[in-house]
Amino acid sequence: MYQVLVVDDDEEILKLIRTILEMKNISVTTRQEVTFPIDPQEFKGFDLILLDVMLPHTDGLTICRAIRQEIQTPIVFVSARDSEEDIVKGLQLGGDDYIIKPFGVKQLSAKVEAHLRREVRTRQAQERYEQVVRELGPVSFFLEGKKVSIRGQTLPLTHREYAILELLSRYPQKVFTREEIYEHVYDEEADVLFHSISEYIYQIRTKCAPHGVNPIKTIRGIGYQYADDTILH
Repeated sequence: MYQVLVVDDDEEILKLIRTILEMKNISVTTRQEVTFPIDPQEFKGFDLILLDVMLPHTDGLTICRAIRQEIQTPIVFVSARDSEEDIVKGLQLGGDDYIIKPFGVKQLSAKVEAHLRREVRTRQAQERYEQVVRELGPVSFFLEGKKVSIRGQTLPLTHREYAILELLSRYPQKVFTREEIYEHVYDEEADVLFHSISEYIYQIRTKCAPHGVNPIKTIRGIGYQYADDTILH
């Protein structure tokens, strides 16, 4: 049975989400607040985390920032904040999706099931195949574990960031448009902003820069391409 953690200070929202997901035979753990200091261990063991942005004493963005490097579980923000700035910020900090309140029952159910299916496919792939490593200069892609390292140092990439970088590295001669990357990264139910692709690219470059590497080239007017010469000069 899938395990989903829902963090929201609104008891009625928690009851609603629990009812929706338990009808899908999904086990739900709910919390109305998070204790300080934030312990990433308290967020482990779940297949998906639904995280409200506005919480008492803190906010979901702060929680996501505090746990993201240790928690690979998909994090979906659920919030009444619906501005482009709020959504992009949530994705930049490591969120995998963003659901705006008030949400429909079918929408929430479809999004949760889509993320859970993706996790199942990842685990099945890990069980089915041996460890495969793609070496591109100083950058190593561990395809089974969906991790990237530079000279042995693992990058703290989110699921979306990894998916984008792995796609570009798989076809290093191809220039991908933002539309093509968007279609690869998001499922058909996704309603996040198209602009988020540029933000993910920025985050990937930011995380690679301390290692002296820029693995993505911008092809003006077209899109993005994996950089043959990844070393920063």
